Amino acid sequence: MLNSAPTDLLGFVIQIASFASSFAGIAAGIIMANVTRKFGTRGILAHGSRSITIGIILIASGITTDSFASYMLVFNNPTVNTVLLILKEAFFVVGTYVIVIGSKKTADKLETLTKQ
Repeated sequence: MLNSAPTDLLGFVIQIASFASSFAGIAAGIIMANVTRKFGTRGILAHGSRSITIGIILIASGITTDSFASYMLVFNNPTVNTVLLILKEAFFVVGTYVIVIGSKKTADKLETLTKQ
C-alpha cells in the first residue's frame, strides 16, 4: 500500500502539468486571436497567425482530452477510454495539420511578395 502512494502522487502531478500546459496553449491561442484582430484580418501575417491560433487551440484540446483520459482510466471503462483516445488523436492530427498548412500558405504568400 505504501508503494502505490508515490505512483498516485506522480500521476496527479502529471495530470496537473497536462492541464496547466493545455490551458496555457488555449490562453496563447486566445491572445494570438486578439492580436490578429488588432492588426486586421486582411494581411498575410494575420491570416497565418489565425491559422496557427486554431491549430494551437486544437492541440491544447488534445492535451486536455489526454489528461481527462488518464483520469478516466481509474474507472476502467474501455468504451469511454477508446472514444477519448480517438478524440485526442483527432485533435492532435488536425491541429498539427492546420499549423503546418497555415504556416506553408503564409510562407508561400510571403515568398511570392518578395519575388515581385
